[in-house]
Parts: sequence; structure tokens; C-alpha cells
Amino acid sequence: MFRDQDGSAFSLHRLSGYGVAIGCGLFLLSIIPGANWAYALSALCYWSVFIMAWPRLNPRNKKQIRLLLGVAIVALLVAYVNGVKLNFFALIEGNLGIVAMLSAVSLLGLLPDGVKQKAPIIGTKGVVSTWSSVHLLGAVINMSSVFLVGDKLQRNTGSLSESQYSILVRALTSAGLWSPFFASMAVALSIAPNAEFHRLAMIGVPIAIFSCLISLWEFNRKGTLASFSGFPLAFQSLIFPISLAISVLVFHYFIMPQLPILSIVTLLSPVSVILLLVMKSGARYTKQRLTDHAHIRLPNMANEVSLFLSAGLLTKAVSLALAGALGANWSLFDSFGFVEAFACFIGICVIALLGLHPIVGISLMSSVVPAHGVDNTLLAFVCLCSWGVGTAISPLSGINLSVAGKYGIDNFQLARSNLLYGILMSAVVAIAMFLLSWMLGV
Repeated sequence: MFRDQDGSAFSLHRLSGYGVAIGCGLFLLSIIPGANWAYALSALCYWSVFIMAWPRLNPRNKKQIRLLLGVAIVALLVAYVNGVKLNFFALIEGNLGIVAMLSAVSLLGLLPDGVKQKAPIIGTKGVVSTWSSVHLLGAVINMSSVFLVGDKLQRNTGSLSESQYSILVRALTSAGLWSPFFASMAVALSIAPNAEFHRLAMIGVPIAIFSCLISLWEFNRKGTLASFSGFPLAFQSLIFPISLAISVLVFHYFIMPQLPILSIVTLLSPVSVILLLVMKSGARYTKQRLTDHAHIRLPNMANEVSLFLSAGLLTKAVSLALAGALGANWSLFDSFGFVEAFACFIGICVIALLGLHPIVGISLMSSVVPAHGVDNTLLAFVCLCSWGVGTAISPLSGINLSVAGKYGIDNFQLARSNLLYGILMSAVVAIAMFLLSWMLGV
């Protein structure tokens, strides 16, 4: 049981978990017509979690958050000096939809592991099967898929090879190119709300497949392909993720087309998990799992919540400062086509290489490239690609740090093993971005 220094059982740690849950509930309540007041309360709730959790935040995250808040404060001062009116609630509501979606999607980690241990698959089939397992499961349950597959690989082989580490990271990060359950998609649709999801998915899926093909070519070049020991794909484990993804699309295009896909994912994820757990294990077991989730997993989301709230404040603050200093219609680019989009992609990836989370680069980009002045689909695509590639090559990204910590490998070595992959994926992104720009006529 978590306790404060005074020995109280109801600790700030546990309270922050309930704060995350209440914040998500208030966000969902705000979807109801006439309940706009709940949106502001949701923001206040999440910022309260941020404040309560500050002492126990990851030191690496604290450094980034201090940087984000420091720049945001300076930007707000610039905006104020230039006569810009500051709206408190508008400032703290930045990235609220993203944080709520991450809170809701975390419940997908409660899904039972129905994958039975099987004999490993060797060679090309092993790479494809491992990549497909992590990618398809990760598209819905995110990081949990890496550990689910990684632990089983470790039991089969004793220790993981560099190729196995790499494929785990690449399979998960490439899911961010198209999955509606990924933080990358939440960020993209938050920055570019008018983006067409079906276009993003149609071009994101083929790029993701190139992630696997590039890995096959690279492993063969290094001579590690033939001995690669892979995880067998279990189709029964994909039934729920595929069903949930189809449900999201049906709601978005046919049942609630007026509701943003971000809100639909936030609504359907917890509802579907709770219904499945009740049907499989009963109400008492489900209640216990949800309680444990609120006491353990949700408090540990404080790092993600704090980072995204700070990045949201930065975006709002920098936008206001630029509007005050340079005019409301100022933009870094006169137009936003392939050249500008790819330049932003490269810039965000470079920022990721320097150790900052891609959300930092994306927030800065959204501040200097107003969404109303560019094609939203292209802008969202830049976010997805920079996230998908940037998190794979950054030594301090969440996925690389998690894999390094879990399996005892140096995170800088893991990032270096993905550098060639990142260069080749950037070439694929360039081609896809050019084609998308051409199709959109920008």
C-alpha cells in the first residue's frame, strides 16, 4: 500500500491516480451538449495531478518540463507586453484531449493475455511474425505489446539480441504512423483537427510495412537474419484489437461523424475493456482490476500527463507571443507544401536525436505553422512521421528507455542500432510526403 511520510494510507500517489480517472471522466462528460463546463474542470483536474506528482516525476522528464514551462513563461510575458489578452482556461486546456485519450487507452493494458507459449520461428518468418505481433497488438495496447512479446522471446532465447531489441522498438513506433489509439495520432488530430483520418491511415500503413522490409534488408546485410529467433503471431490475440479499431471507424464515419475521432477513442476504449472483463470474469473481478489500475497504473501516468500538459501550454504561449509580436496572421512559411513539410519533419527528428521528446518539436512547429493556414492532413502527416521515426532514433524516448531498463541494454546503443533504419525510413517518408502533397494539391 502506498503511504505518505506521515503514514497515511490515502497517499498523494493514490490520489493522483484517481485524479487522472476523474479528469478523463470529466472530459467525456464535456462531450454531452451543454456540459462545456466539464472541459475546464477536466483541465484543472489534470493540472492538479501534475502538481501533486511533481516530486516523484522522472528526473529526465523534469528537465524537459522545466524547459517547456520556462519558454512558455517567457512567451507569455512577451504576449502580455504586446497587449495580448491572456485567457487562463484556454492556456491550461492545451493538449487536454491527448491526455484524456492516453488515460482512457491505458485501460487496454487490462486485457487478458491469451497468447500461449509456442516454439520460436527462425529467420525471415521470425522477423515478420515478431514485427506483426508487436505492431498489430501495439496499435491498440501500445507499450504493453513490447513487453508481452519481449518477455516471451527472452524465455525462449535466454537473452535478446540487438536485432530482437530493434524489431521490438521499430514495430511499436511504426504503429504510430496510422493507429488511432496512439499518442502520435492524438497529437496530430489535436494540432490539425480537420485532417482526414482515412487518408492518414491509407498512407501510414504502407510506410509502416516498409519498417519491416527495411529491417529484413538490414538484418540480412548484417548476417543476423538467418539466426533470428522470432515470436509466432497468434491471430486469436488480435480479435479484440481489430474489433475495437473497426468500432472506432464505424462510430467516426457513420454513427457520430460530428465527434472528433480523439473523443471516440477516449470513449470506446474503457467502455469496451470493462464490458469484455465483466463478460469474461464477472463484476467483482472487474471492479478489483479497475481499482488496482487506479492505484498503480494511473499514478504512474504522471510523467506523460505532465509532459503533454507542459507541451500544450508551450504551444499556446508561443502562438500568443508570435501573434502579439508579429501579428495574428504571421507564419514561418508563405506556403506549406512538400519542401516545408519535410523540413519540419527533419527538424523534429533532429530535436529527438538531441534527447527531447518529439512532442517538443511538434509543439514548436504548430506554433509557427498555424493550422488554419495549411492543409490539415499534410500537417498531421508530418506529426505522425516525425513521431514514428523520432521515437525510434532518440536515445531518450520513452520506448527506448523502457526497453533498455526492462532488458538491461544501453539506451544509447539501442538508439544507434536504429540510426540506419531512421535514415532509410526518412527516405520513405520523403517519397510518401511528396505523393501526399501532390494528391492534396499543395
